[in-house]
Amino acid sequence: MSLKYEHLIGRPFTGIGNNDCLKLFRDFFADNFDIAIRDYARPSDWSSDRLDLMRLCYEREGFEMITDWRVKDLRPADVLCVAIGESNPNHFAIFVGDDTIVHHLYGKMSRAEPMRDFWRSQTCFVLRHPDVPDLRPVYPDVDLGDLIHARNNPATG
Repeated sequence: MSLKYEHLIGRPFTGIGNNDCLKLFRDFFADNFDIAIRDYARPSDWSSDRLDLMRLCYEREGFEMITDWRVKDLRPADVLCVAIGESNPNHFAIFVGDDTIVHHLYGKMSRAEPMRDFWRSQTCFVLRHPDVPDLRPVYPDVDLGDLIHARNNPATG
């Protein structure tokens, strides 16, 4: 399965509760997995330090929280819950594979970009939905001894 997100790139930010990271998150899961996520009302001056909405709502939406995560274990469609300028998470970024995230920052156009050290260091936890299959590529098991033998003995390889 190939994730669809190109149509989510280049959206203008039109305010909290309109075109923002939650809207991108909702659209991504609806478009790719037919998973409906509620639109949570947030005041225009919302602060996650006053109201930690992500921790309050993730279970209600069917997600599981992963607190002990590593980049190498991320799956496409895992959701990074990122704290930008606050101690609690206030931004969603979706890992789409190939070391890439899709997100929509406050006041910016939505975009895809590399999973830089900044995003790694600011991620508080990862959300994963149990109805989303593991979309990581599967590579064949290869025995190094067999490869060396085949290289050195092409006729019997």
